[in-house]
Amino acid sequence: MQGLILQEAEKLKEEIPKLKKLRSEYLFSLVCYKYFFNKGELNHSNYINAFVDGRNDGGLDLVEVIEDNNDQQTLLLIQSKDEETLQNFHDVVDMFSKMRTTLTDFQENRTSQYSTRLKRQLKDKLTFVEDAAFTTRLVIFHNASITDERIEKINQVIEKDNSFSSYDISIFDREDIEEQIKAMLEPKRFVDEAKIKISKKDGCIKHGENGILVNVYANSLKDLYDRFRDRGLFEQNFRYFIKNKRIDDNIRKSLADKRDKFWFLNNGIIIGCNDFSYDSENVKLYKFSIINGCQTATLIGEYKGKNESEDFVIACKIVKPANNNEDEFERFIAEIAESSNSQKPISDRDLKSNMPEQRKLQDMLKEEEPKIYLEIKRGEKRKRSIEPWQFISNEAYGQLVLSFNLQQPGTARSGKKKIFADELSYKKVFKRTHDKKTIIDLLKLNQHYEDFVGKKSEADSFSDLNQESIAVNGRLATIAIIGFFIKIKREKINLRKISNNDDWESELHQDNIDGGIFAENLPDNYEIILYSLFLEIIQELADLYGKDEEKYKTVSNFLKLDSYYRYEILRHIKNRFVDIPTKKEDLDKYLKIFY
Repeated sequence: MQGLILQEAEKLKEEIPKLKKLRSEYLFSLVCYKYFFNKGELNHSNYINAFVDGRNDGGLDLVEVIEDNNDQQTLLLIQSKDEETLQNFHDVVDMFSKMRTTLTDFQENRTSQYSTRLKRQLKDKLTFVEDAAFTTRLVIFHNASITDERIEKINQVIEKDNSFSSYDISIFDREDIEEQIKAMLEPKRFVDEAKIKISKKDGCIKHGENGILVNVYANSLKDLYDRFRDRGLFEQNFRYFIKNKRIDDNIRKSLADKRDKFWFLNNGIIIGCNDFSYDSENVKLYKFSIINGCQTATLIGEYKGKNESEDFVIACKIVKPANNNEDEFERFIAEIAESSNSQKPISDRDLKSNMPEQRKLQDMLKEEEPKIYLEIKRGEKRKRSIEPWQFISNEAYGQLVLSFNLQQPGTARSGKKKIFADELSYKKVFKRTHDKKTIIDLLKLNQHYEDFVGKKSEADSFSDLNQESIAVNGRLATIAIIGFFIKIKREKINLRKISNNDDWESELHQDNIDGGIFAENLPDNYEIILYSLFLEIIQELADLYGKDEEKYKTVSNFLKLDSYYRYEILRHIKNRFVDIPTKKEDLDKYLKIFY
């Protein structure tokens, strides 16, 4: 490793002590995973939940399930090579083949030759996605600079092999990795000012004073890409450029052979701005971003090859709000972006990213000390001067509210897209009264749990694999159970209704916790007390899972449904912690640290 990638690897070793002794190729894998698939973040739990590299790893370094931009779950299989040269492009094809073979073996239950860690992680991930439509993405990160010609040869070989037809294939080289890191570390919301060249002979179509439709020159768009691609050009687009071989190949073929027909074959781009002015040859743009057409603009900007210098025109709609006050501008951009992207594979979270309630919550949380920075658009910069708990995505925030306040940790973990896709769920999470005191303590509780799991894992002090797996995967369930205990303590819940399923569900889902969560005068050893409570809950969950492991098969199954949580987990927790007098005394001692 070298340069920016090496710097990020060294930061990982500083931030996660357990990683200090990892070999460089392992750190290289984790840096790539962090910036491409984990929103520029990595903690110890992420590491132990995804990392599988080692002996008998089946050619896999990391396995994970992510929510892709099309609202589908994606099974992610990653291999990386920390090598500065690629001797033979067939080596990359062989890596993809080995990854495919490993996955096939697992799907057909031929797993005896693989490591225990890989078996546990990959089986759990396959169980997690088994009830939903999902895609499988094979990803290779290589620390070499790979020419476009070699990438094309690799793609051609894979395209001819029908056994790869059901997989999404991605290859990222050193330049790709460095650009991704830069884009996430230094994002800017808009380009302040620039101009773009338009076709004089084609003129423009006006829509009042607030919109024009023009034909812009591709080379001028390419110039914008070169200058501003990492400085606000795409920040108001719902997503950044995501490689899609089928779409990308079609656009590249048009760039190579059909430039004269590109206007007919492409939908063009939309630019949202605070203001614009124009003459017959140029449009001057102020505070602007491409809000639709990221894929087109990126591929034009990066194209190298046949007819590269030949210019052509692209349809471009340029729009601005009726007035330029901040609220109106934000709302206008959000509405245009949502409308223009709603027919395309954009996630529901992205579609909500610029809604007023999102901005208001973001502003409220960072208004007064302690400031909390809410990420409402993927890739927003995380301030380095704050504590980890002070930065959270709106998705992660929604998961915590669903788990702690609304007692739905199954949905929060396995159906998190429902937070944004289902209007009732969205309303319950984001169109509620947000109490900053509750939020602060909830985020601190969440961070305490992350720290607890990290320290226990680093010390290898979980008693068995079930406990470790519950600890890593059961964060939301544990936080929900603590919310359940606090509701009992505050007499916000009637335990007598637990025997009636309908009444119990209604009782449990009441959004009735407000104010601070932690007691005002915490004892010096409160963290030890909290960690003991975490461990007790994890032990009980591991015991409950272990008693019926044949039924659940994997920990993911055990934790994925709210009905399991309501009728099996909480009844077990009540029996163990509330109904047994000695255990109730222990629980009361734990609950003294909570308000």
